[in-house]
Amino acid sequence: MHIIGLTGSSGAGKTAVSSYLQAWGAGSVDADAVYRTLCSTCPSMLEALAAAFGDVLDGNGALDRPKLASIVFSNPAKLEQLNAVTFPFIRAASEERFAALAAAGKQIILYDAPTLFQTGADSLCQAVIGVIASRETRIRRIIERDHLSHAAACARIDSQPDEAFYRSRCRFIIENNGDLPALEAQARHLWSDLQDFDK
Repeated sequence: MHIIGLTGSSGAGKTAVSSYLQAWGAGSVDADAVYRTLCSTCPSMLEALAAAFGDVLDGNGALDRPKLASIVFSNPAKLEQLNAVTFPFIRAASEERFAALAAAGKQIILYDAPTLFQTGADSLCQAVIGVIASRETRIRRIIERDHLSHAAACARIDSQPDEAFYRSRCRFIIENNGDLPALEAQARHLWSDLQDFDK
């Protein structure tokens, strides 16, 4: 079993790359999906979040994610604190999913996490794929996908790491400034490289 990180900034095309690799046989664990599940199923994590951030649970005892988001996403120190609180829980749950996929015969398992490096989750991975695209391309895609204003799309992108961040940290880079056939060709070449990963 090889755990391969998959990361990149919004609008770069990470989801499309993941879809191609899964179609060809990779397993996948989505860190955001793991976190969302824990927000309603993990009392220990919810207690830790309430202790750290105060009144962030709803009437049913589940996490009020919008309330927590309003606290952390405009405050880098609070966001770092959120990652520190949640990552041990996300890591444990992710490792359970890795084991299940390995037991099902998956040799390559993607760990899809936008903040892979910022949370230290790259420590779980034997290599990392970074999906990048130009700023202008990402802005256009985010506006089309999420129906944001140009200013809102720019703000989202400017709050995320730049291309150099991924180039300096990732073993594999996919540069997605073209169309889907061009992206698929790069992904197929990458998949071939991953097959040889342990040779």
